[in-house]
Amino acid sequence: MNKKNENQQKNINTLLNLVHKNPELRIVPMVATECVADDCYAWWVTSWGKATIEEIYLNDIEEKVYIKNEDYDSLVDEEYDKFFDTDTDDDKAIKLAREKVDAYPWEKVIVVKIEP
Repeated sequence: MNKKNENQQKNINTLLNLVHKNPELRIVPMVATECVADDCYAWWVTSWGKATIEEIYLNDIEEKVYIKNEDYDSLVDEEYDKFFDTDTDDDKAIKLAREKVDAYPWEKVIVVKIEP
């Protein structure tokens, strides 16, 4: 078996194990930009990437998905900046920003990365 097929088999086995252990979680395929560079074709060939359990937040207004363990700090920074011109002291502003981000509708899911 070649290296590419071995990696694919490993990634699929990981996904199947996660699904078996967490059948209540939704599976969310996340496709890398490089896989779909334009809209000239109806289908693209890509590869199965890693599957992990993550908390995600879908922001419909920005049409963007956030992964908590990757994006949490930058989201807190964005919320913190909203307090910058207020009378709120720095520690209080950070606490409020974290509370706001923690209150986002995070959803625990199985993320499957689809990669080139």
